[in-house]
Formats: sequence, C-alpha cells, structure tokens
Amino acid sequence: MNQIVTLGRGVMTGSLVWPALVVCLVAWHFRIGAWAEDAIDRLTPSKVAAVHAAVEEFAATRSTRQRPGPFHEYRCNLHVHSAFSHDSRGTIEEIVAAAKRAGTDAILFTEHPADDYDFVADGHAGFVDGVLLVPGAETKGVLVFPRDPVAEHGALEPQDLVRRVRARDGMSFLSHLEERMDWQLDSLTGCEIYNTHADAKEETRLFSLMKNPLWLLQVKVLLDRYPQEALAALFDYPAEYLKRFDELCAHAPHTGISANDAHQNVGLRITLLEGGKVRVASALDEELTILDRALVAAFIPIPDDAEPGDLVFSLQLDPYQQSLRHVATHLLAMELSRDGIQEALVAGRAFVAFDWIADARGFEFVADDGDGRHEMGSRLPLDPALTLRGWAPLAGQWKVFNRGQLVHEASGDEFSYRPCGVGNHRVELWLDVAGRSLPWVLSNPMYVVDR
Repeated sequence: MNQIVTLGRGVMTGSLVWPALVVCLVAWHFRIGAWAEDAIDRLTPSKVAAVHAAVEEFAATRSTRQRPGPFHEYRCNLHVHSAFSHDSRGTIEEIVAAAKRAGTDAILFTEHPADDYDFVADGHAGFVDGVLLVPGAETKGVLVFPRDPVAEHGALEPQDLVRRVRARDGMSFLSHLEERMDWQLDSLTGCEIYNTHADAKEETRLFSLMKNPLWLLQVKVLLDRYPQEALAALFDYPAEYLKRFDELCAHAPHTGISANDAHQNVGLRITLLEGGKVRVASALDEELTILDRALVAAFIPIPDDAEPGDLVFSLQLDPYQQSLRHVATHLLAMELSRDGIQEALVAGRAFVAFDWIADARGFEFVADDGDGRHEMGSRLPLDPALTLRGWAPLAGQWKVFNRGQLVHEASGDEFSYRPCGVGNHRVELWLDVAGRSLPWVLSNPMYVVDR
C-alpha cells in the first residue's frame, strides 16, 4: 500500500491542535446525515470480532481435494515494494519471513526505479528461504518484469515500454486502473483487477480520523487483537476494475492479477526525547513534529520509568504479513520457477483470492468440451457440449459473467453452466462473512469463440 496519508503531516504542529482533534472526534460521533458503510463503520469491536469468528469457522470447515491435471497451485503476491523503493524500508529478510507466514510461494517485486540501482540486475531474485523472488518495477503506469535491464525505460512512453519488455520475453500489467481507465495498450500480459491501495484511497473518513490520537488508541486495540480483519475493514468489491477488465478482455486476452501494493509504510511512531519532549514520526521514521511529553501523555499512556530513546507508541496499519495475506494471485503452473510462473501468467491460468477470508487453495474453474479438461485462459469454440464447471473448498454464491453481464448464478461448493454465446466468461465466488456478502474468488476468463 502506498503511503496514502502521512500521519500527522501538517496536523500535529502545535499544542492547540490535539485538543481541537478531540472536538472533531466528538463531532464525528454525533454527525448528522446518512453515510454509506465504510471502514470506520466496520472498525468496531463487535463487528471486527464477528468477522474474526466467521474467518475461524471458514478455516475449520473448508474442504480439500487433490487437484486433477498436471498443474501445481502456487500462491503469489504481485506489486510488492522493499527498501529499494523510496517509500518503503522493508528488508528482504522481513518480507520473506512475512510471506512465509502468509502462505506465499512467490513474490513479484515492483520497485520504484531510481538512478542508484537497476531494478532487474540489482533487484531481489531467485529463492530465499524457499520463496521465489522475481524482480520488477512499477513505472509509467504499468508493472514490468523484464528479463534483462531496460536502461532507457525512463525515456520510453508506456506503450513503447510495454512493447520493449514483451519483445524481450518479459511481462507487463496495467496498474492503478482508477487513474487510467481509458488506457488500452497492446502487448500487455494483463492488468490489475484489485489493488489494495486503490481500495484504501476511497476511505476518506478513515484517513481523516487517523490524525486523531484518541481514535488511534481505539483502533490500536483492534489492530493488536485482530490485525488481519482490521486491515480488511477497508475491503470493497472492485466493481470499476472488473468492468474495465471485462472490456479489455473483450478486445484481447488479459490476465487479471491482484496488487498487494505492499510497502509497510502507513503508521505512527512516538519516541521520548531529552528535556520532556517527544518525537512523532511516520512509519518510515520521517519526523513529523516535536511535542511536549505532558501533552502527549494526556492521550497516550507513557510509563513513568520511560527514558529518552524509548519508543512509547507504535501503530502499523499495513504490516507485510497482513498485506500479503489480504489478497493473492493463485497460479496453476508446472513448477515454481521464474519460467513456470511467467508461463502461467501469460496463459491466464490464474485466479485472485481474498485469502484473508479463507484459504482459496483448490479452487477450480474449468471447461469440459467432451475432449478433455481446459483451464482458465483457454480459447474454446462454442458447442452444445461445452460446459463450464467450478469447485471450491467452501460453499458460496457463484456468479458467471460474460462480457461483464451476469448470465448465471448458483449456490454450493460447485456449479456447472453451458454457455449460450461467445465471449469472455469468468466467475466470481461470494461468501457471507458475518452478515456481509463479499467476493472471495475472482477467476480469469474462458474465451468462448465461434467455430
């Protein structure tokens, strides 16, 4: 997640500001008018606890079965930043450790390019503690994964960059669609169909209240107890992303991926200084302001025996472990290698899963035409015998879309549907999570064509 807001920037600049923020909090509690539900409404102890209970129930009741066919399933995180990027301090050791805890098999890094390093030659690559690392960059509105350094990338226009990467056997994905819904570049491998940062940007009340010390104390309790579910409070169905994805797939095959946009850079740190002062800094340790200890102690408990240099308050909204667990792109590949991962992404054998809800490993969306089994991304002629099928580890609500239009629904842990027309058919699987219907899995399409 990019640093959506720098906590306290331009806010905590004097002794009159924090009391004024308390007034804002009181005003928020007695606000007038109706609001659409957002992250603030979901970040209450009872709601977060209910979501946690639902997640535990899913984990206890999900089914498993052997996946047919030659492919292995690998959980991958795309759009991840480390200390190579200017807006992250993440070390490869802590990122890999977080990935292993999240159940990740591969990380595809997308660093912000800079003059002092080459994101391919110097980037994270190969296996580290069993996790496959692939170097790449977020640049010019796309995520690029070249095989070789592209020294002139900074001077290229987006279309030229994508063509250059494709010509050298690399991959590229359109990123942050909310900023470029009208882009249509040839030679793309695919596009994001969910981006955590884009999801979070809509939470204007959340980032307003993040400047309020009393609210920070309240939310820290939830983050400490339910870190995954608290982060997921920002989660909304990516309707506009999927609409654009359907349009792009109708023009040419695109592989839909999830973007963790992981930086571990949204948070707050308060450290004691000499002379009865405290230092307030961002999660990147950028100094925001210096305040009197007595002023801060009115809102944040500071132990009497705390000494200068002690960290007395720390709040991290986007730890790598929770960011990487939130959502992933599951790939069906022959092997866990750079070549295996790329072949699966290019072919479209992938689905996006919000694994914070439940482990989606084992999900299937296939086509049967009487001659065999066909995986996502396949191009198949329309035929009376053609049947689309799905299976999942949990029962839910299946939705089949063709060219963006809902054409079939079914309930349960499996479904079958015979397409009535040509087009890019994809499925969504929804679950009831503590009374809220949420998308759990978003598949890539089957392309049904005329004979």
